[in-house]
Amino acid sequence: MEKKIVCEVSKCLQVKNVKISMEENKVIVEAGDKKTVGFACGILNLVRSHKSNLEGSSTLEKCLTHDWLTYCSTDLFRCQTFEAFNGCLQRINEALMTCSCLCGYSVTIADVVVFLALHPFIAKWSFLQKEQYMNISRWFNFMQNNDLLCKTHSLVQFSRTLLYEGTNRMH
Repeated sequence: MEKKIVCEVSKCLQVKNVKISMEENKVIVEAGDKKTVGFACGILNLVRSHKSNLEGSSTLEKCLTHDWLTYCSTDLFRCQTFEAFNGCLQRINEALMTCSCLCGYSVTIADVVVFLALHPFIAKWSFLQKEQYMNISRWFNFMQNNDLLCKTHSLVQFSRTLLYEGTNRMH
C-alpha cells in the first residue's frame, strides 16, 4: 500500500524523474538528488521539493502532518480486519469533528495521503455508510474537489436528499 500511495502522490504533485521501489518492506524514494527510506520521509521528500506548503504552514501543522503520515504507515495501511479498519475510520472521523482538514483548516499532504488511501473504499460505500461517518464524508467531498485530486480520481456521489422519513435533520 505504501508504494502505491507514494506513486499516486508523485502523480498528484506532478513530480518528474522519481524512482519508487521497495527494499526490505520499506519504500525507497529517489527524487532529484535525494534518496529517502520510509513512507513518511519519502512523502515529505516529494512535498519539500515540489509543494512545500503542503507540509503545513505552522510548526503545529507540520507536527500533525508527520503524525498522520506515521499513523497511515503504522495503522491505516496495516489493517488486517474489518474491526481494525473501522477503528481507523473512527479515529479519522473524530479528528475531523472540530476542523475542516486533518491538521487544522488548510489542506496538507496528510489529507492527500488519507484521501488516496480511502478513495477506493469510500467510492463503494452506500449512502448509509457515508452518513455513518459524516465528518469523513464532509471532508472527503471537500477533498475530491481539490485541484490536486479532482483530475486523477473519480468523483464520489454524496446524497443531498432526506434519507429517512420522520427525521428533521437536513442534509
